Amino acid sequence: MVFFYKSQQSEYDNPHLIITGKDKFENDMLIKYGYKELNYVWFHADKFSSGHIYLQLGPNEKSIDDVPEEVLNDCLQLCKASSIAGNKLAECTILITPWTNLRKSGYMKPGEVSFKSLKNCKRKKCFARDNKVINRLTKTRVELAEGVEEFLHTAKKSKDGSYISNYVTSNATRLLEEEAQRKRDRKQKRKQKTEDEFSEDI
Repeated sequence: MVFFYKSQQSEYDNPHLIITGKDKFENDMLIKYGYKELNYVWFHADKFSSGHIYLQLGPNEKSIDDVPEEVLNDCLQLCKASSIAGNKLAECTILITPWTNLRKSGYMKPGEVSFKSLKNCKRKKCFARDNKVINRLTKTRVELAEGVEEFLHTAKKSKDGSYISNYVTSNATRLLEEEAQRKRDRKQKRKQKTEDEFSEDI
């Protein structure tokens, strides 16, 4: 499962796409099927386990230095919130580097990465959790639950930097309905399980 968020402070700001995997296996897929045309920048808590957060740079942005401060803060907050240990701290350091600087070798465990050059890594402090930011981002979340690897593979073959963002925009309504249906199904299964357990006790 892969989650997509939209970082946009107001309707007048250019939206930025943020991507993260549900777990370490999806995070590995995002590394494996990334490609330079996506212009991804990777975020991860320094010295702590956390989600792998990817920001897609805008058309006129060549590096993280060109990203609006508000968008950068959204990524930092989302990354800190995804870290069980980091989220409890008053401040947490976040590692930032382009996707092109990530290295993944066969001997590494799922979720583990290294860097081609430490010179291309930046560190930013993320301070106390900002629930206003997290809640705003959560309201924009769209999830892709099925066919994730096939989707990412197709995107990579296209070499189109807009492939993923266009797909999310075009299919957001359907993906949100599928997510809502999954929630209803889980609720129904829990209800059925409770009823079955109650019946067994009688």
